[in-house]
Amino acid sequence: MGIPDDAVARQWLTTVSYYRLSAYFYPFKQPDESFKHGTSFATVQMLYEFDRALRLLLLGAIERVEVALRTAVTYQLALKMGPFAHCQPEAFEPRFRHGDFMLELDDAEKHSQESFVQHFRQKYTEERDLPIWMATELLSFGTISRLVQFLRADGLKQVARTFNTTETFLGSWMHSLSYVRNLCAHHGRLWNRTLTVKPRLPSPSRWFPFKVDRNDSIYCILVLTHHLLGAIYPTGKWPAQVKALFDNFPAVPILSAGIPGDWRDRSPWR
Repeated sequence: MGIPDDAVARQWLTTVSYYRLSAYFYPFKQPDESFKHGTSFATVQMLYEFDRALRLLLLGAIERVEVALRTAVTYQLALKMGPFAHCQPEAFEPRFRHGDFMLELDDAEKHSQESFVQHFRQKYTEERDLPIWMATELLSFGTISRLVQFLRADGLKQVARTFNTTETFLGSWMHSLSYVRNLCAHHGRLWNRTLTVKPRLPSPSRWFPFKVDRNDSIYCILVLTHHLLGAIYPTGKWPAQVKALFDNFPAVPILSAGIPGDWRDRSPWR
């Protein structure tokens, strides 16, 4: 590998670590582990910086989706069955392991440092459980994404409508976004990653007019994020932000990320 500046390379290896950077070496390696002719440390730096920018972009977008999901679940349960609806097994499908869910919620409260929890416990000393609008703030995105799949049919349908999707796909999409969100939060590599939690995809249609060749690629997540943001944040500029990111890193090998060569000519990016 060509190293144009030893001091810069040493600084990167000191602050980022060889092991983390090595994930970005693989596209440039040959079968004998040597690097392809012309490989430069600067190229590895570029890929790493692109991946970091991609994580930050997705993290901000998924945050909006996560907050909207918490809100939608809270409203559906509270309006139908009251402030402690989540404590009632009949609020969910029979196959939902409600006892395990309540234990998880109790554990989340026990470890919480949130002031709203302390205030509630000081003021409402006779209440055993937190109301739903507090409970959904304590649960992880992963737990919320699983919870929504076990809502009663009418509630699940209403939550799905919030995101312009159907009961068939909502849970799968949220599960995948939760997985990607955790990768982003722990600084995991996104570029050229094959997703292990793959979302179910509908065929292109009027409500989902997007062609996605692979459901295990980060490109698939970019498209799903666009669709969900379009439902809850229609004035946003997600396609422009995605295009701007790739404009800033024109040398990124997009095929390795599962991004089709004609992606800019496809909906929603064109």
